Amino acid sequence: MAANRAFHAGFLLISPPIRHNSTCIRCIIYIKHKGKVFLEDRMKRIICVLLVTVLIVSMLLSCSIPLRNSGEEKQRIVVQLDQDYWLASVGKMLKEHFPDVEFDFVISRGGAQYLNDAALNDDLADIIIDASSWTQTSSSDDDYDINPRDYLYDFSCTDITNMFYKVYLDGFTNEDGSVNWLPGAASVEGILANTAVFEKYGIELPHDYVTFVEACNKFSEYGIRGFATDYKYDYTDSYMLQAWSIPLLQSTEGRIWRYEAMDGKIDYIPDELGVKLFSRLGQVLKNTDAQADDTKRGYSSIFQDFVSGKIAMIRQSTNIAEYQDEGMNNLILLPYFGETDNDNWYFSTPGYSIAMNGKLKGAGKKEELALDIVRYMFGSDVMNAMADRIQSVVVYNKDVNVDVQDIFSNLIPYIESNHMYTYIRNDSVCRASCAAVQKMLAGDVDAKQAVKVFNNNYNAVKEKSPVITTFDREYQWRISDTGSEAFSVRVNTLREICNVDMLIAPAAMNAGDIYEGSYTAAQLQALIMGGGVKFYTKDATGAEIKDVVRCLVEGCGRDDDPISWDTLPASSGFTMKISRDDKGNMHLEDILKDGKSVEDEKIYSFCYVDVSGHTLLERAYNYDMSKHGGVHMYRAEADIREGEKYDGYIAHTTNVAQQWIKYFADGGRLAAPEAYIQKS
Repeated sequence: MAANRAFHAGFLLISPPIRHNSTCIRCIIYIKHKGKVFLEDRMKRIICVLLVTVLIVSMLLSCSIPLRNSGEEKQRIVVQLDQDYWLASVGKMLKEHFPDVEFDFVISRGGAQYLNDAALNDDLADIIIDASSWTQTSSSDDDYDINPRDYLYDFSCTDITNMFYKVYLDGFTNEDGSVNWLPGAASVEGILANTAVFEKYGIELPHDYVTFVEACNKFSEYGIRGFATDYKYDYTDSYMLQAWSIPLLQSTEGRIWRYEAMDGKIDYIPDELGVKLFSRLGQVLKNTDAQADDTKRGYSSIFQDFVSGKIAMIRQSTNIAEYQDEGMNNLILLPYFGETDNDNWYFSTPGYSIAMNGKLKGAGKKEELALDIVRYMFGSDVMNAMADRIQSVVVYNKDVNVDVQDIFSNLIPYIESNHMYTYIRNDSVCRASCAAVQKMLAGDVDAKQAVKVFNNNYNAVKEKSPVITTFDREYQWRISDTGSEAFSVRVNTLREICNVDMLIAPAAMNAGDIYEGSYTAAQLQALIMGGGVKFYTKDATGAEIKDVVRCLVEGCGRDDDPISWDTLPASSGFTMKISRDDKGNMHLEDILKDGKSVEDEKIYSFCYVDVSGHTLLERAYNYDMSKHGGVHMYRAEADIREGEKYDGYIAHTTNVAQQWIKYFADGGRLAAPEAYIQKS
């Protein structure tokens, strides 16, 4: 049950009326001449009544009849999703609310790098849902040299901007007044604590910075890290620099710098303020036993250590569904601690943002349709569905309320007292923070020197990464009757890398077109699902493989269950025979290898590719983790001793992105596409 509270992210404002698009009109008809209204004779009145009745009926019908003719082709809208879990909420709702629109969904976790490449190749989606807002880029992974504003739609002259609190929309407004991104439900961030670990070792939950340090020290006595995070990423470094000094950044000197930084009016941090910020962070790094190797640790390694109890507290937002999927139900989101309880703060960032392709400007009916879709996406129904998925407790638009779930009820006093810090959205701050924080972690600089590194990197131009490989042709991601050409190329290449008979991957691996031209490591990674993806391999029977494929094709209650042909998985080494019923549900009829049905008893080397692949595998096998001592149905490759026989699924230690890049660095080429769908 959700807590009986609902919150807006902002002040109580009077909302100007929002335009409602409708083909219905209201008519007032009367006859007047020289100040006198004349009565007509009985027959004329009857005729007038009939005419008005016909007019009203025709207008009412115009409200309910689709705007297109029955023989007219559906308007096609391409929607890019940065997470596959949006299919279950926004994807289904869009298809139901706009039945006369043909939606194509392309899923990419490539972030800014993916959007850069799509823009340069004139391949941006019509509507984009993305957490990076194409500004919060990762300087360690992305190669970028374009201005996103040149490619995105400007919402500033539309009524849609009236849906948001101005104080928050200002953070998304460019210097020239244009607005390219609209903020979705906020992701509130703090320190996620595993209360089960605290209880196991008899350690009290912290309530201020002193007790936070005490808890970290006590955990270290048991060989457990009290707190850790993924310092590999520049956004994490920027979060950490700000999060631990929120009271300072809320002071007069802090506010002045923050606002000027967000508006792009300053290109450095003042020495006095900077030394205070980095001194505080240096203290936190020391108290949490941060090491130089932490600069190499990404999300996946921190995730695994937290789930396994090797770390007690991590940096995390309210989006904790992945941890709950691992059976972690004893969780609490604590604030970033200050010296006193009153100095404790959370901070918020948009859990996602929405943009439109700039080419829709002046596109007539398609532009209006896209704007209608965006309006609907910021309406109460969709916003609540999306907020529920990322477990958001704050929204930025005026006319939407979201409930606070019980697990986050401890946040309510902080929301009510407005102890929610707004993160600085600025590329330069992000890039400079990364340069300085990583040198601090390496022990190369102190606080004063870190300020100098920060300022030197504020406007630094990033060097272009070296080219790894070149592709001599383009492959389209769009689905045909036999599958997606680009998706087939991806899975066939992955099967070569994995060296198995049969391989299958979910739609999230089909991250857009594969373009002709040269590719850096970051661009190669943007072609597939982001970091943390693993190969799950097994010598499986044909019957086992069918069960896994059926789960992927027909759905098994996951957020990425297929909702259309273009959201189906892709196979390599076999063909999927699939039918679709009148309700739009997919059905797996058979799987074919070399044109023949796969034999149930025959053994094949098989691979499933995904981030948390075990969740689907366990559903396919009806494996109840609670009946197996909380142990998943796979083993990590690193945990299997040499010569040991193991007949279950093996999760390979080196993630897919690393193997993908290495394959091309070693001279590998893209595999040829093949048909993998046979419509039944």
